[in-house]
Amino acid sequence: MAHNRNQNLKKLLRYLRPYYSLLSIAIVLMIFSASVDILMPKLLQNAIDNNIAKGDIKGLMSYVGLIALVVVVSTIAVAIRMRLVTQVGQKAIKNIRTDLFSHIQQLPAAFFDKMPVGKIMTRLTSDVDSLARLFEAGIVSMIVDSVMLVGIIVVMFYMNVKLAFLLLSVMPILIYVTFFLRPIILDTEDRIREETSKLNASSQEIISGVRVIQAFNAEEYFSKRFDTANKELRDSSLRSLNVWSYYWPLVDIAYYIALALVIYVGGKMAYEGIISVGTVLAFILYAGRFFHPLRSLAQASRIIQKAITGADRIVAILETPKEPTGDINLPLIKGEVNFEAVNFSYDPGEPVLTDFNLKASPGEMIALVGHTGAGKTSVINLLCRFYEPDSGRILVDGVDITKTNLAGYRSQVGLVLQDPFLFSGSLRENLQRGKPTATDEEMEKALQIVGLKEENGLSLDLLLTERGQNLSFGQRQLVSFARALLADPRILILDEATAHVDTITEHHIHQALNVLLKGRTSFVIAHRLSTIREADQIVVLGQGRILETGTHQELVAAEKEYFTLLQAATN
Repeated sequence: MAHNRNQNLKKLLRYLRPYYSLLSIAIVLMIFSASVDILMPKLLQNAIDNNIAKGDIKGLMSYVGLIALVVVVSTIAVAIRMRLVTQVGQKAIKNIRTDLFSHIQQLPAAFFDKMPVGKIMTRLTSDVDSLARLFEAGIVSMIVDSVMLVGIIVVMFYMNVKLAFLLLSVMPILIYVTFFLRPIILDTEDRIREETSKLNASSQEIISGVRVIQAFNAEEYFSKRFDTANKELRDSSLRSLNVWSYYWPLVDIAYYIALALVIYVGGKMAYEGIISVGTVLAFILYAGRFFHPLRSLAQASRIIQKAITGADRIVAILETPKEPTGDINLPLIKGEVNFEAVNFSYDPGEPVLTDFNLKASPGEMIALVGHTGAGKTSVINLLCRFYEPDSGRILVDGVDITKTNLAGYRSQVGLVLQDPFLFSGSLRENLQRGKPTATDEEMEKALQIVGLKEENGLSLDLLLTERGQNLSFGQRQLVSFARALLADPRILILDEATAHVDTITEHHIHQALNVLLKGRTSFVIAHRLSTIREADQIVVLGQGRILETGTHQELVAAEKEYFTLLQAATN
């Protein structure tokens, strides 16, 4: 398991490859600044033993000048290194976030059925940010601190083997603490990430549904639900802090033990003339420098652990298969649609459509009616290729749509949903989603066709708020209708497209449909049965099966399921 997790992190570390030259420069600067830090106590030792102890003021001044010059150069090197590493980290993170977002947009609808929006947002923000901290701080810290540790140990043994062993004598304490607490730390960090993801998902859902919550006076219930998720995150964070609260005091104890040993044994050796006072001072300074990178490596370990967890989540999305697409590029389609023995289920063992067969000739209007849960929307989902059939085929102009190029196919299918979705931005930008190259004149005409421009006098420069909330529901629906018309689709799908418009607006839409549906194949879902009287075929669904088909007159005359629905609607 740990191997797989490390592999996921390595996959994302590949995003650093384009910047290896900059990283190489940064690493050289790291080693230089680390070397200066390692040699500083040795320089001070020489200044004490060779200048101060001998009263060589002139030599001392030279040493001070040398130390000052080295410090200045090292400081400049650190500043350049930090800038380079930050640039590399941000560029790599930008590429990761771009690829992740692009991949998410190409995932099948089934993925979003099971993954809450809040968790997806966590992947794009918190999980990517954890990698940013690794790229900008964790990797740098590991390299610098590793160089520091090795360099300090080498210099200490070069200066005095006995005092070096005294400093290293506390390592068993550090090793025991690290190996004992590390599994607990890893577990608590994983829990924090999971609870954060849950809290984000809960928050997103509650905020999105705030109007419903307020309408039903459900604030207290959802406040408690949010508080539960918030407390779980708090508890996980406290558990992590508790573990770290044991770690740092134990590291401090080891440090003070080592320092005491160096001061006592080193002082005694200096008193006996075995070593110089400068050597004792250098070892005291090295004791602090020895434990500083150990502390930093512990922090880097924490950054790495968070990055590993974030990498697991990111790679899991990146390795989720995209929407399947085919190689066939459809020419301008005529609009013949044929469902052949289609079976479909969202969840295994729970069929939604069973042995569904339906043929639509080019230019025909097909109306899908039936009670809620009959399978009407599932037919539309399959036709739009949001899902694929479990078995059977859907043919358009005789070609299995699963074998066609997905983008090319969808470019010839227009969709207007019952719950229209508009994006923040200008009205013009929203309409151009239907046809990016549309001119203002074309957009004005589309608005006029649906009656929106004439009735409401909306400007193309009008800025829409999130989801177009500064428009009425009917206006949002008409805008989405105009957006679909601009796409000039060969197959037009209306999913309850007139369910929430007033009578006058509905009249405008039907006037437009008389012109716009001519020559196009259309599929219409409507609870208002009065809107589908002119349909070429009315398909009555029940429990995923076709109960009857025919024209309005034929189905009324048959006095079966459609007749019953019609009577219920008129009563």
